[in-house]
Amino acid sequence: MNCWHCDRPAHGTCIFCGRAVCREHAQEMPHIVALYHDTKGIHKAVVTAKALFCGVCEPREDPVEMPELK
Repeated sequence: MNCWHCDRPAHGTCIFCGRAVCREHAQEMPHIVALYHDTKGIHKAVVTAKALFCGVCEPREDPVEMPELK
């Protein structure tokens, strides 16, 4: 697979959209792996601090409603 940006061999894929990227074009962004609440009812997240990001896609900060999925 080749890099989305430069068409050279890729070294990984974006965790958010799946685009392939080489080391030169790879960026990092936090990624939530799991959400849960502890025994005290406090909501917490397991986060990968430096997940591979293509720099092209636009991950949303807020959840997106999907009423068609009932």
